[in-house]
Amino acid sequence: MSIIPLTLCAATGAWEAVRLRRSGLIDNGAAARPPLVVALSQLCTVWAVGLLCVLVALACVADRARGGPGGPDLRVLALLSILVFAYTLAGYAVGWLMPWMLTVPAVLVATFLWLIYPKAMEPLWLRQLNGTNLDEGWSYERTLATKALIAPGLVAAGLLLAALIVMMARTRIVRLLALLPAAVMAAVAVSLVVPMQYDATKPRETSALSCAGRPVQVCLWPEQLRDRDNFRSWSKEAAMRLKKAGVEPPGTYSPVFSDPEREDVIMSLVSSMMPDSGPACFGRHAWPGEEAYVPVAMWLELTAGGRTEDVASRIDDAGKTLSLVESVRKLPIKTQRQWYNKNRLTLMHCDLEPELTATAYLSDTK
Repeated sequence: MSIIPLTLCAATGAWEAVRLRRSGLIDNGAAARPPLVVALSQLCTVWAVGLLCVLVALACVADRARGGPGGPDLRVLALLSILVFAYTLAGYAVGWLMPWMLTVPAVLVATFLWLIYPKAMEPLWLRQLNGTNLDEGWSYERTLATKALIAPGLVAAGLLLAALIVMMARTRIVRLLALLPAAVMAAVAVSLVVPMQYDATKPRETSALSCAGRPVQVCLWPEQLRDRDNFRSWSKEAAMRLKKAGVEPPGTYSPVFSDPEREDVIMSLVSSMMPDSGPACFGRHAWPGEEAYVPVAMWLELTAGGRTEDVASRIDDAGKTLSLVESVRKLPIKTQRQWYNKNRLTLMHCDLEPELTATAYLSDTK
């Protein structure tokens, strides 16, 4: 979202410095104004246009954020403003150091690579330093980590200080000192983001949850409360169907979406009853129970009231799993429960073989 505006601001800042150098007004006469004042007068239009580009980009994606946790985070807007200011001034400072012909393309390419490549590189925490990783990992259960804002802000502050030293210094030796604040700020930023790795978010305070309902307690975030009647009625209906089949529903259900459809509620409720991952032994040797995962989940969803066509549309196996589960659902409730208990147990152990065919349980119906 901010990559193109920041890149163009840095390149335009470099262009303004090159233009001033080529004019000869600085080198051939006594300057009437300090370098920083000159820079501010040259770059104010660039900053204004850069901020406008960022705001337009945010407006273009604002509709996708509708219904998200909280309102617009003004800290993000503040960070983007700082980045626009810092990258523009850094580009301007580089324009005073490099040969005219190389400055603008070098700044353009270097800034673009710095803003876009860390997301595809390791170490993973590297992406936290440029301020472009703020769109990762969002959900109702998580919120933006303050460190994810401080780190790129520190890097930008280091660039600002380095740019100021370059513009104010009269000798190359003094200009080399510009590396010091940039390095110190970057080091502090790295120490903050190394524990974060790729994730720019942190768990949200659970005190904001509103929980109610029986036999399943439905816990909703403030942004989901407008849909609480649908969440609670559909989850209650699904839970009652499961209890009728002899399956204990989850005690607590916390959906991670809004604007629910009945099928979405049933599917997410059932998903919360399934193991999150394979058993501890999975990966070291074979896990026979893996083949039972989809049939067990499908049986749960259909038993909870899911529509057959919706469930079948998510499994691309020419209807084989659906046919298997439908044959199981023709068995008496007690036998279906035996099928479910036996095969679900194989999802948590590597030494148990699933028995999925309905014919293996026909003797129990006699």
